Amino acid sequence: MPRRALPLIGLVIAGLQAASVEAGSIDTAFLEAPWPKQRVHDYEVGTDTIRWRQKASAGEGIFAGASFTAPADLQRTWGLSTSYADLGPMTPGVRSVQVIEESENRRVIAIEIKVLWKELRLVFEVEQEPPEAVRFRLVHEVIGDYRGVCLLRAAEPGQTRVEMATWLKPAVRVPSGLVLWVERGVMLKGIRNFLETCREGGGVDNPNHPIILPGDMTTR
Repeated sequence: MPRRALPLIGLVIAGLQAASVEAGSIDTAFLEAPWPKQRVHDYEVGTDTIRWRQKASAGEGIFAGASFTAPADLQRTWGLSTSYADLGPMTPGVRSVQVIEESENRRVIAIEIKVLWKELRLVFEVEQEPPEAVRFRLVHEVIGDYRGVCLLRAAEPGQTRVEMATWLKPAVRVPSGLVLWVERGVMLKGIRNFLETCREGGGVDNPNHPIILPGDMTTR
């Protein structure tokens, strides 16, 4: 069976509630810099190394990020990272995907998803800077503010360095440890499938179960 590539949004929708779009440029500068007192760990996934970092603060929110080297050139990596056509079939619970606004560098994507017994509508605002950056945002009075960024840069011939980061500022108190555990599992599983896609071509199998790898983290 051919594999499909999981774009950035497909790695981060698990556990979210219905959201609405807030107009304006998406600010992720604070995500792209090192986070004070972040915890860092390197995970070995097959022959690849994924660097994971995280931070949780009641005042600042929940930060999570991963970086790795994709075995594909910049243009191919960009195409796989921003392909939303297969988002429904490859993401558990997704019923439909609709692009409700689209321009050269901006999209608004509505996703109908079933979580347990609830039917939810998620609306993502996505900004693109081809072929180097993708940023997204969800804003909701119950959830709070949720943002993410994916940065690409050419590395050695035929390789691309990928930096991903997300931030959640909850509107209500949530167990940050559980949120990070879920997000780490979803992101590592998606990255593993993404790397396989880069090598094999085609698309990604549905990541039915997140992969959690053991290991202690260090504070940096």
